[in-house]
Amino acid sequence: MIYADTSFLLATRVRRDTFHRSALDFYEEHQEEIWLWCPWHRVEVFNSIRQLVRHPDVARRLSLSEAKALIHRLETDVRLGHFTHLEADWRDVLRTANETSIAHAFDYSSRAPDLLHVAYAKELAAELFVTFDEDQWRLAEASGLKAVRPG
Repeated sequence: MIYADTSFLLATRVRRDTFHRSALDFYEEHQEEIWLWCPWHRVEVFNSIRQLVRHPDVARRLSLSEAKALIHRLETDVRLGHFTHLEADWRDVLRTANETSIAHAFDYSSRAPDLLHVAYAKELAAELFVTFDEDQWRLAEASGLKAVRPG
């Protein structure tokens, strides 16, 4: 089972993303595996897509219609089973996020959303954590997850 963070999921969907080609190549190599989707993805990935409408770099900015279409396609892919939607008890996720912070936040850069991705991956027993975010990768590795940065 593969847990992809926001940086990876956006890269698979946004053609002008720096890592778009690497993300697609990695996904195609692993498309037969189980790709996890959780409620935290729905919040952070969709919010990140919405925020790309306001991106300060015009070259990376999405139009409102592009953003809405991306969200719709991703929701459809989840419904069609391209991702396996799993839920974990939020109390356990928050406990794991806090434990991860206690264990690693003095040594590694770790924003709260990063902690939640790592905690969800652990609670869902992900076998692989995939990201393009170097800080997220370090945190996931330090937390005991097998993590990769494709490319």
